[in-house]
Amino acid sequence: MIIARRIRYGLTQEQLAERMGTSVPAISRLESGQHRPNVETLEKLGHAFGEQFVLGFEDSTGTRELATVGR
Repeated sequence: MIIARRIRYGLTQEQLAERMGTSVPAISRLESGQHRPNVETLEKLGHAFGEQFVLGFEDSTGTRELATVGR
């Protein structure tokens, strides 16, 4: 999902790292699945893409409850 969004917005790993205040190797680990991001990292990703990070739950019937994180 991170790679798809980065490509959608025409960003290189270097540009995304700069927007997030992190390193290119950190972006590479996120994109490869070698690192499981925490909520803070997901919030930074959302901000870097100009989007909001939304967190929620879905029950067995498919009913969802979502909450915006940050902003």
